[in-house]
Parts: sequence; C-alpha cells; structure tokens
Amino acid sequence: MWLIRGLSSDLFGTLEYINNHLGTSSRGFDVTNKTNDNELRKRYDEGMFEFGVASPMFVPLSTAAIMNLAAFLWGIFQVLMGKYDLFGQVFIAGFGVVNSWPIYEAMVLRSDKGKMPTKITLIAGFLAWIMFVLSSFVVRM
Repeated sequence: MWLIRGLSSDLFGTLEYINNHLGTSSRGFDVTNKTNDNELRKRYDEGMFEFGVASPMFVPLSTAAIMNLAAFLWGIFQVLMGKYDLFGQVFIAGFGVVNSWPIYEAMVLRSDKGKMPTKITLIAGFLAWIMFVLSSFVVRM
C-alpha cells in the first residue's frame, strides 16, 4: 500500500494543493458505490485491487513496478555473470518486485474487468524504457 500511496495519491495530492494555492481550477470528487456488480463484489471480497479504470494515477505506479522488475532481472544477470557484487541492491529491487506483485498480476495475469488497461501498461512501459535509456546515457558520461 505504501507504494501505491506514495506514487499516486501523494503525487496528485501535491499537484492539487499547488493548484488550489495558485488559484487555478481543481477537479471535483464524488464518492460513489464501487461494488454494484457481482463480479466486482467478488474481487472486492477476495481483497483484489481494482485496476479496471484507465486512471492517470496508475501510470507512475506501473512505471515504477516495471523499473523494479527490470532492475531486479538486470542485477540477477550481473551477479550470475560475476561482474559485480550487488547482493544488497538486488535484495532491495527484489523487495520492490515482491511488493509490486498485484500490479504485475493486473498488467499481465488477470483477465477479468479489474485488469490494468492495456493503454496504461503501454504508457508505463514506454516511460520506463525512456528512463532506462536516459540512465544508461548518464552512466556513460
């Protein structure tokens, strides 16, 4: 939950706070009942997070999850090749991967209506790829 809150609600809450103090318009928020069909109620009772709506709040969350997975896999590869002693870094990236499991499940494994929209997954993958390209450019400098 700390990953979801830190990468979505805190970010958008800060932007909303800045907009309110600058006097610009803000979005309205209406509380609605989210469990009005049986399939949704079943997922809710199982404790599954609902990703079925294409929300911009899922983009930074998905991007961070993809970057954690890529960093973990790259670290494992580097350790197996014997190039670096990266146990601590791989352990931390692995912790991020384990905590991001519901996001990976929503992006790839789920087939119900609560699945992460393909558009969000593609945008997050593209942003993660851009960040990796930029980071490899900075490392080479």
